[in-house]
Parts: sequence; C-alpha cells; structure tokens
Amino acid sequence: MSTTAATELRHQFVDVEGARLHYVIAGSGPLMLFVHGFPQHWYAFRHQLAEFAKDHTVVAVDLRGVNLSSRPKNLRDNGVWVAADDMKCLVQHLGFSTCIMVGHDWGTAVGYSFALHHREMLDRLVVMSGSHPATFDRDLHCNESQIVGGKHWLRLRRPDSAAKIAANDFEALKRTFAEHSFFTKDDLEAYLAAWRQPGAIEGMVAWYHAEGWGPAEGLSPAHGNYVHEISPQIITMPTLVIYGDRDKFLVPQNYDGLDKYVPHLTIHRIEGGSHWILDEHPALINRYIRAFLESASAQHD
Repeated sequence: MSTTAATELRHQFVDVEGARLHYVIAGSGPLMLFVHGFPQHWYAFRHQLAEFAKDHTVVAVDLRGVNLSSRPKNLRDNGVWVAADDMKCLVQHLGFSTCIMVGHDWGTAVGYSFALHHREMLDRLVVMSGSHPATFDRDLHCNESQIVGGKHWLRLRRPDSAAKIAANDFEALKRTFAEHSFFTKDDLEAYLAAWRQPGAIEGMVAWYHAEGWGPAEGLSPAHGNYVHEISPQIITMPTLVIYGDRDKFLVPQNYDGLDKYVPHLTIHRIEGGSHWILDEHPALINRYIRAFLESASAQHD
C-alpha cells in the first residue's frame, strides 16, 4: 500500500487481557478505530486509513486470532464481548478517553457491543454490512430469506470448518473473492499472507464456535443476539449505517425497524452493493463517513 509520509502506517502491538493485538496507526487528531470482519484483517480499511489520517489518528486493528494478533487458547477467550473489551484496552493504551469506531461485518457486532458496554468511550459509531443484535436475532428466527442466507454460519461452526477453509491453499475463500472484480491480485495476496499465518484460520472460525450465530438447525435453536447480556439494546450516540442491498449474507430486512434501537440514525443503502462495500465502493464510503462526521460535529457545536 503506497502512502504519503503524512499517512505512513506504523505497525505496533499491545498486550490486552490474554492476548497480543497487532494494529496499524497513522495521522493525528481525534481517534478513529477501525474494526474488520471475516475473513479480512486491518488491510480491509486501507482506503479509509489514507483518507481519514488527514485529520484523525487512525488505527486499524487485527482482532484476536487474526493475522498478526495472537490466538486465544480457550474458546471462551474470543468473540464479540471479549473484542469490545479489547477495544477499550486499546483506546486507553493509545492515550485516548473516547473514539469514533468504524466496523465492518464482525466489526459491526464489536461496534454495537462496545456502544452498549462502554458507551462513555464512544463519540460516534459507523457500522457497515452488519446487523444490530436485536434485528439480527429477529430475522434469524422469522425471515425465511435470512434463514436461508445464514446457513453458511452453521457450516463455519462445524468442527471441520477450519480444515475445509484451508484446503487447497484456501480455495474456498479465493472463490469468494474471485466472484468480485474489485478485489485485485494485490488484495488477494495481502489476505493470503494473513490466512497462511500458523493457526490463523482456526483463530478466525473460533469466533463462530464461540458465538453460535445462525438459524435453527435440527434441535439447535436460532441465535443472533450477540449482546444478550445487556438490555435494553438502545444505541445512544450518533450512528451511521451503510449496507449493500445485494449482500448475500445479510438481507436488507435486517435494517428494517433499526431506528427503534438506534434513535440517532443515519443510514445509506447502496443499490447493487455487495457485502464487501469497503472494497467495492471505497470513495463513496469515505464520502458518507466524512459527511456524517461533519454533520455530527455541526449538531454538537
């Protein structure tokens, strides 16, 4: 990734409870913390890091089990709540009391969990290609399209999921990316390098084993409420939600009724957008985030 001297990324590590996290950092100013999803890592936010380092301290982290971060030995030491607490430790380590959090996929779940567990540390929330725990749980129980679309979470929870993903040099993941022309050869090489790290695939699928996301299967119940430990699940800070309406993993109905849980909501639907909107529409994503930050600042002033 080419950057100017002003936005050159520095690779650093921090020890949190039971794990060592790798992150990249650039810029100066208020903290923007970027949290990736599966099967990506910090690199997913390369376009946002270049843009927002102009006027923010930008940090993109590798979550536990991913890329250069350490692999938890115990299944219970992984998942959404653990990651939210990791983000708290990272913000404090960086010397900040609050942040703007930007999440995609898993990062959306971490963002909503962080907003509910550590709301005093969150100025604004930006989430993409991910569901609020209440609407996610609702649709995994009641929306037939989402129930069908969520079958891949069941596969990821199986004991042999890591071996199947890693087979033939990650052929399954390569096929997922090959479906979309906006992923370049360099992008694939960046992700392959991360997947090839010892234990990386096992570390990633541990999220699904720990959380148990998915529709009902046999005698196993449907589950999507990944912040079940907190009620009510009202997000109190200004929140920007962006999603593609051709996301094959999350149907658009996941966002219906979201304003009941997120009263200070700005939402953008990208027509024809896939799950991978960070890579598919980077300039548009940056414009939406920039406008949201400027609007929220104006309202605060």
